Amino acid sequence: FAMNMTRGKYSGELKIGASTTIAQYILPMILARFISKFSLVKISLFNGNSNDIENALMNHKIDLGLVEGDKRLNNLKYTHLVDDELIAITSTHSVYKNTEELSIEELKKVPLVLRENGSGTLSVFLSALEKHGVKINDLNLVMQLGSSESIKMFLENSDTVSVVSFRCVSKELRQGIFKVIELPQIEMNRKLDFVQLQGEEENLSSVFMQFAIHEIKDI
Repeated sequence: FAMNMTRGKYSGELKIGASTTIAQYILPMILARFISKFSLVKISLFNGNSNDIENALMNHKIDLGLVEGDKRLNNLKYTHLVDDELIAITSTHSVYKNTEELSIEELKKVPLVLRENGSGTLSVFLSALEKHGVKINDLNLVMQLGSSESIKMFLENSDTVSVVSFRCVSKELRQGIFKVIELPQIEMNRKLDFVQLQGEEENLSSVFMQFAIHEIKDI
């Protein structure tokens, strides 16, 4: 695969948009490897939530997007990159540090800090709750923040619980900063996907997609 990819002398500009979790925890490693092999390609990165990325693509502000969540627009083409899982976490210093699991009824009562509206992470969490007849207004929502990093800092300084991607807290879980609280009634698996305009021809976007799908196996 690597030999085939490097045979082409690719050059030009590629404008990529990525939702927050992907932009912070997955894409930098792929970009570093891509640029080292294709030094003539100039890449710019736009960061926003999944709705922002899809809108930027439809408005031709970016060439290729990467989104999370479970909502799919009919006028866009989605290509799977990697699976992801959402988990509930709290600080190991919070009043919930000894809580091992929460039922849905218990989850409705604990103070939650969640991602902002338009976030793919929030969309997946709310979709999982809706299967049990629970809506966002049923939750004890104390704060919504625009990034996983903001949520992590908030959690470290409060007695709250959040739902985030496992990928964004794997290091802190190993370090003992956060702990997982099981939600046995709720399944929150999701897909992280590339998104393109329908009918896109083979171009730099296709090259980057092929490269990323190959490299993600090692990340």
